[in-house]
Amino acid sequence: MDLTKLIMAQLGEGGIDAMAQKIGADPKQTSSALEGVVPTLLGAMSNNAKSNEGASGLLGALDRDHDGSILDDVTGFIGNSDNGPGAGILKHVLGDNKSAVESGLSQKTGLNSGQIGNMLTMVAPLIMGYLGKQKREDSGGGFDLGGIAGMLGNLASTSDKSTGLDLGDVLSVVGGLTGGNSKGGSAGIGGLLGKLFGR
Repeated sequence: MDLTKLIMAQLGEGGIDAMAQKIGADPKQTSSALEGVVPTLLGAMSNNAKSNEGASGLLGALDRDHDGSILDDVTGFIGNSDNGPGAGILKHVLGDNKSAVESGLSQKTGLNSGQIGNMLTMVAPLIMGYLGKQKREDSGGGFDLGGIAGMLGNLASTSDKSTGLDLGDVLSVVGGLTGGNSKGGSAGIGGLLGKLFGR
């Protein structure tokens, strides 16, 4: 499953245009940047879910707060995303690496860091919505403590392979495809999903 393509299909031309207008970019740039944003967020979530605390927190959040209804009116959500859960999700998923991720994706996509930050805020809840919907529809699809990190890692890898962007160094920051062992990796963000969602 290529979550990037699924989200882009869900957005459609109207959703892409709304996101582009929101961040002050053209639709083509925005669409291209999505190919970097989605696998990066999936990689960060995968890395966090490698701890029992992070996996438990993520699974609990999907059960409580992300039933997929956000996908029913994606364009409407984008228009009101400033009041959505994206900023809170990013704070705990990316932690101190948020600025580095924004800068790295900026270099890959040609958008500035602020535009990337706004995109991350919009896309994170959409990813959570898809995961929550998938969890409800397919309880045997890896949505358990032992499988969630691997499933997210596979989703990140699939999305990464389908993009025209070289995301290797950005993904090494979040640790999602490297086991968290890369230099400058992910020591600061492990378990933060659990802290966010285990309330």
